Amino acid sequence: MKWSSLILPALNGLAWGGLSWLGWGVMQGVFAQHVAGYPNAGQIFSYVVIPLMMVSVALVPAAFLSQTRWSFWGNVWSALALVLLLPYLFSYTGGI
Repeated sequence: MKWSSLILPALNGLAWGGLSWLGWGVMQGVFAQHVAGYPNAGQIFSYVVIPLMMVSVALVPAAFLSQTRWSFWGNVWSALALVLLLPYLFSYTGGI
């Protein structure tokens, strides 16, 4: 296995994993303020669950495919998961 096949999965892990870590920190801050009704289920899903799902969707197939003769498809999978970061960031940050 070449080191170059690990670059895209590592970027996905850093990007999506970092967003889930930041989302968890935001949710803990809201919990600490004891505001009634916040965080609601939609916020938890949007800021914590979606990034965690994307970490698994991005890394598990890429890890399995990089160990086989289809490593090209593992890189394509990782690139597509990284491209999906941009539309998510528009909703995460509220747009432009």
